[in-house]
Amino acid sequence: MADRNSISQEELTKAHRTANVKVYDFKRAQRRLSSEQLRVLQKIHESFAYRLSSTFSTLLRSITQVDITASEQSSYEEFIQTLPGFSVLSVLEAAGQEQRMAVNIPAALAFAMIDRLLGGKGSWVNEDHNDITSLEKNVLKRVVEGIIQNLHKAWTDIITLKLKSADVETNPQFLQLADPTDAVVVLSFDVCFGEVAERMKLCIPYTLLEPFIPKLSAHNLLVQHQDMKDHQENNLIQERLEQLTVPVRVELGRAAISIEDFLGLAINDVIQLDQQVDEPLHVKINDETKFLAFPGTKKSRMAIKIEQVLEGEETNE
Repeated sequence: MADRNSISQEELTKAHRTANVKVYDFKRAQRRLSSEQLRVLQKIHESFAYRLSSTFSTLLRSITQVDITASEQSSYEEFIQTLPGFSVLSVLEAAGQEQRMAVNIPAALAFAMIDRLLGGKGSWVNEDHNDITSLEKNVLKRVVEGIIQNLHKAWTDIITLKLKSADVETNPQFLQLADPTDAVVVLSFDVCFGEVAERMKLCIPYTLLEPFIPKLSAHNLLVQHQDMKDHQENNLIQERLEQLTVPVRVELGRAAISIEDFLGLAINDVIQLDQQVDEPLHVKINDETKFLAFPGTKKSRMAIKIEQVLEGEETNE
């Protein structure tokens, strides 16, 4: 066996260069979500996908389906390597923090949406296109704003971040959300729009999620779903109540006459009311006075103009 001291410095340098050595941070390796936390995160974004389908369908005036297909953890470098050389990456910034995340919208999907928003059929014919103009970025912002709004709704009470659109990057190598070895959560969504079917990805660095990890539990998710269910039920009740019809009656005035006068009434007789001409009329809902109004006309019909709302007051004379 050769003496250790007999190895020359030149041989040590050569061995160091040929060895495939990487720095490994054991603390960083522990910064990962548990399988339960990852499932909770996926459940949260199932709600996001459902809401986003409706938002995209309205925005694009075409039926659009969004479904979450996977949730996984990887290093940031591994995520970047999965993206093609030309990708539309919308950077979302957390307000008040130096934290960012990104939405990867495949080029075919992004330019089909831009085409649709500009009045086209929603297709992408120039596949050699490898850049995005300022105008196209501004049009795409409407799509990104829809994504942000639905993320806020899905994250309610669990991930309390206010996101805003920061920039759009087309070269993944120039996007620096985190260090190459930092852990990220990647959520994948299948988006079907017209004849376009692509996979959109949401990349969330672990450092952005870290303050909210204690809330990523099945119990908190159950509580959130119950609150959401109660909110939806309240909205449904309110919606149905708003569709109900109620009788509205405007009282011109009152008068007390004898039975003899009543029996003697004839055409062109005048009954004097207790209402002054410059006083507002009583508007009644179910025999309760709720408003005061003045009479008038609108489009050849009698009408009233509400002058006062009687909150908590009832003048049932």
